[in-house]
Amino acid sequence: MKKYDVVIIGAGVAGALIANELAKKGRSVLILEAGVRGPKERTDLVGNYLNSTNRSLGSPYNVFPAGVINKAPIEDAPNLPHYYDQDYNQPDQNKYFKSNYERRVGGSTWHWLGNCPRLLPNDFETASKYKIGVDWPIKYRDLEEWYCRAEHELGVAGDHDELDNYFGAFRSQPFPMPKIWPSYSDLLITQKLSGSSDLWSEFNDKPLALMSTPQARNSEPYDGRPVCAGNSSCVPICPIGAKYDASVHTKKAEANGADLLDKAIVTRIIADESGKITSVEYQDWEDKKHNVKGEIFVLAANAIESAKILLMSDLANESDQVGRNLMDHPQGEGQCIVNEPVFPFRGPPTTSGIDKFRDGTFRAKTAAFRLSMGNDGGGRSNPPQGVLKELINDNFGVVLRQNLKARVTSQFRISFLAEMLPSPDNRVTLSPDKDAAGIFRPRITFSVDTYTLNSFAVIGEVMKSIFLALGSKLEDINVKNPSFLPAGHIMGTCRMGNDPKTSVVDKNLRCHQHPNLYIAGASVFPTVGSANPTITIAALSLRLASFIEKQFKPVTQWHQTEKGQK
Repeated sequence: MKKYDVVIIGAGVAGALIANELAKKGRSVLILEAGVRGPKERTDLVGNYLNSTNRSLGSPYNVFPAGVINKAPIEDAPNLPHYYDQDYNQPDQNKYFKSNYERRVGGSTWHWLGNCPRLLPNDFETASKYKIGVDWPIKYRDLEEWYCRAEHELGVAGDHDELDNYFGAFRSQPFPMPKIWPSYSDLLITQKLSGSSDLWSEFNDKPLALMSTPQARNSEPYDGRPVCAGNSSCVPICPIGAKYDASVHTKKAEANGADLLDKAIVTRIIADESGKITSVEYQDWEDKKHNVKGEIFVLAANAIESAKILLMSDLANESDQVGRNLMDHPQGEGQCIVNEPVFPFRGPPTTSGIDKFRDGTFRAKTAAFRLSMGNDGGGRSNPPQGVLKELINDNFGVVLRQNLKARVTSQFRISFLAEMLPSPDNRVTLSPDKDAAGIFRPRITFSVDTYTLNSFAVIGEVMKSIFLALGSKLEDINVKNPSFLPAGHIMGTCRMGNDPKTSVVDKNLRCHQHPNLYIAGASVFPTVGSANPTITIAALSLRLASFIEKQFKPVTQWHQTEKGQK
């Protein structure tokens, strides 16, 4: 049996980037992925979405030939029981976990929105700055060069000058591409807000103004991928591949010599008496057991699956922190009807946002948040088919078409994404029940904290002020009690930290109790700030790949390099 230099569990963005970096250096790398590879043609996935009746995040991906049972189930899979073990009958919608994910080569980057804002410097130090959460064992400056590399690897379009030093987040390199062009509604909102008074200056001294959102989609040809064509179906799938997904780097890794096994469900990571990991056991979709050996192991599944694998393996948990501090970005939205057309559905679902509420002294009491301007009309809550259903009762023929056009072209939405604090009570444990592969399902205990919920009322008022600035009538504004919706940002459960008693991995993402086991992905986040997590996952993964590569250098060569000798 071949023994690999590095065995990586998970073929999402973290695993794919690490595999490619190490394979480029000539290391023997194996990637184990529980789910399947995509079809050869992206159009097959697009067809699945078009033929779906529910049009969910998983619609393009959870389609299997007759007789094939999905042995890597997810919460969103149709015609299957719930994958998560939790109380779905809770009357309080803030007390169960709603985000899901893809288990497939490329992971959830297949259906992600593509937004790539960085964390802010104060996001790494919330305990020191605001007496909330915990501090990271690294700071923004430790990750900045890796943020730059991640933006170039994924292909992020953005405005360097606009974002450089915003809230102290300095940038040492420009984005590889200019920003995605603003939508018509972005330009209209910019115009309207420039003439309105700022009602929210008590939060900080920055004006209520739009900023472009960095995005991993092409504003010009990049890395062999085409320019964004504005198909507006980025969630759940970009039909042309202008938006990045991690299959880009799994393909690069394989081209550089890495091996990738799909339908390989890891059931146990095995350690010897000293704590060193010796091998990984996995089960294929035909329920056959396998074992693979390696020198270094990287657990790069998402926060739920990584925690589940460690718990099944009884590893890395002397701190009792494995599975704890599960977090998401609670989000919601408000809608209005503008008194003039805003012409949605041209371009990505969002291209601009309001970032002024991402940091400030208010965070000692209430959550930071970010607003995204919607380019998708009424969004998921009030899509065109819903408007049609509403109007069809009183209209028909030419009148129906005219009224439908007038309503849909003037609908506008703002979504928000709020910070959440880590809580040891929000956690993943093992359910006694098993999934289609005969493996323990994740049992989830979760509740959104009052720190986050208290921000919702403020967010509602901010959205209302923007809608009024756009000329909307009060009766055409819906911001009543914005409620918690899932962001799909599954974070925490394997926290990084300096103290082995309160964390799972150290600042280099090495497990405290296991010298050759590393964890990558959003599971290591101590706190979450108000930034979509993918670009931080990518930056941490590239940093980890560099650290792992150094472990393979002979001691003599390592010492010579340290002395500056060649």
